Amino acid sequence: MTAAAVTSRTALIRDALLWAAVAASLAWTFAYRSTTNRVQVLDYDDGVYWQTALAIADGAKPYTEVFHAQPPLFPWLVAQPFALLGAVGGEMTARLLMTGFTMLLAGSAAGMAALLRGPRAGMLAALAVAAFPLVQRYSFQFGADLPAAALGGVALCLALRARTAGRSARWWWAGAGAALCLAALVKLIAVVVVPSLALALLATAGPGGWAWLRRTAAAIGCFAAGFAVAGAAALVAIRPGRAAWDQVFSFHLRAAASADVPDVIGMIRNTGDWGLPYFIAAGVGAVLALCLPGRAGGRADVAAITVWAAAIVPYGYLHHPVFKHHVLLFIAPAGALIVLGVAALWALARRVVRRLTGPRRRWAGAVAVVAAVLAGAWQTTHTSVAPVLADTAVEACLRALPRDVTLVSDDQAMLARAGLRTPPWLVDTSHVRIDSGWLTDAEITTAASAADGVLFARPRRIGKHPEVRAWAKEHFPVRYTADRYELYLRAATLVTGCAGTLQVDGKTVTPTP
Repeated sequence: MTAAAVTSRTALIRDALLWAAVAASLAWTFAYRSTTNRVQVLDYDDGVYWQTALAIADGAKPYTEVFHAQPPLFPWLVAQPFALLGAVGGEMTARLLMTGFTMLLAGSAAGMAALLRGPRAGMLAALAVAAFPLVQRYSFQFGADLPAAALGGVALCLALRARTAGRSARWWWAGAGAALCLAALVKLIAVVVVPSLALALLATAGPGGWAWLRRTAAAIGCFAAGFAVAGAAALVAIRPGRAAWDQVFSFHLRAAASADVPDVIGMIRNTGDWGLPYFIAAGVGAVLALCLPGRAGGRADVAAITVWAAAIVPYGYLHHPVFKHHVLLFIAPAGALIVLGVAALWALARRVVRRLTGPRRRWAGAVAVVAAVLAGAWQTTHTSVAPVLADTAVEACLRALPRDVTLVSDDQAMLARAGLRTPPWLVDTSHVRIDSGWLTDAEITTAASAADGVLFARPRRIGKHPEVRAWAKEHFPVRYTADRYELYLRAATLVTGCAGTLQVDGKTVTPTP
C-alpha cells in the first residue's frame, strides 16, 4: 500500500470517527432536552398537536371532525405512534420522531457546508445549528415548523449536489422535488426555500446557451416528477379530502389579512439572546463565502443558501402573524453560512501561512470539531432554553381529574400536561383561529355542551368572548377558580380536594387551603 493510500485511509477513518462523535453529540443534546419536557413551559402548539394526534388516532376525520389549519402530512405522521402504542408509548415515540427531524435539520446544514468546504465544515455547521437554543427547545416539541425546515433543507442539499452530479443529476433533482413536496405537505411556509431551489436550477452549468437551456429543462422536469410522485404517494396514503384544502388555504388567507405590524427584528429577538448575533454572523459569513466560495462554481451554491437565509426579511413583512418558532425555518442556512464564512477566512489565512512556512499537517479542522463538541456539551448542561414550569394549584387540580374528563379550554398545553382531552373540533382554540373567524361562539358552546366543563385560562383565547363566559356561567353549576384560571364543571366532586375557591350555584363553598 502506497503512502498516499495510507494517508487517504487514515483520513477516512478520522472523518468517520469525527462524524460519529458529532452525531452522538447531537443525539445526546436533544435527548437531554427531551428529559425536561415535563418541567419546562411548552409551546401552545405542542398541546394542539398532541390533542390532534390523539383525535386522529381515535378515528376522527381531519378537517371535518378535527380542525387543523395546516396541510395533512404532519398530524398524520404524529398520529401513527398514538394509534399503534396508545397515549403514553405513542407520545414517547412521537417525540423521538421530532428529535429525528431535528437531527435532519442539523444534517441539512451539514450537507450545505460540506458540499462547499468539506466534511469538517459540515460537522461544524451541524453543531452550530444544534447549539441554537430555539432548536434545542423545539427538538422534542410537537410542531410543524421544524420538520418543514428540515425537509426544505434536504431539498436544497439535494439540489446543490445535483448541480455537480453529472449523469446521475436527474435522480438528485427528483429527490429535491420530492423533499420539497413533503415539506409543503407538512407546512405551507416551506415555500421560503423555493427561491433558493429556483436559483440552483437556473445556475445549472452548461458550456453554451442551448446546452444550458437543455440541462435546465431536464432538471426542472426531473424536479417536477419527483414532486408529483411524492405528492401522489402521500395523498394516497393520507386521503385528506377536499375539505382539507378549503380549510388550509382559506384559514391562511384570512389570517394573512389580519392587522399586524411587521417586525422582523422583534421576531428574531423573541428567540432569545442568540437570535440577532446569530443572523448578523450569518450575514457576514455570506459576504465572505460569496467572495471566497471555496471551489469552482461554488458561488452560485453560496448564493442559493444566502437567498434562503435572507428570506427571513420578506417573510417577516409578508406573513401574518409571525411567531418565534417561525425562525426555525431559517436557522439551518444561517448556521451553514456562519461556518462557510469562517472557513473562507481560515482558508485565506492558511494560504498566507503556507507561503511562509511551507506545507503543514491539516489538523485544525479536527481540533475545531472536537472543541465544538465539548463546548456544545457544556452549553447544554449549563444553560436553560425555556422557562421552568411552575407547579400551580390549577395544574395540580387538573392532574387529579379522571382521564376520561373532556374539557373545552383556552390552554391546550395545560390540558396535554394533565393528560386530559378536548372535543376534536376544538383542539385549536388559538387567537389566530378565533380572530380569523374560524371559531365562532356557537361552535364553542355546541362543543362545550357535550363536554364535562370549560377552562378559561390566563391567555384569554375563548375566554375573551363575553358571550361564551356568560353561557358557561349559566350552563355549568360549579365554578372553580385558582391562579386566575376559571374552571366550570357539572359536578363539584371533581374538584373538592383542589386548592382554590369553589362556587356551587353561585354560592361560595369554604375554600380549600
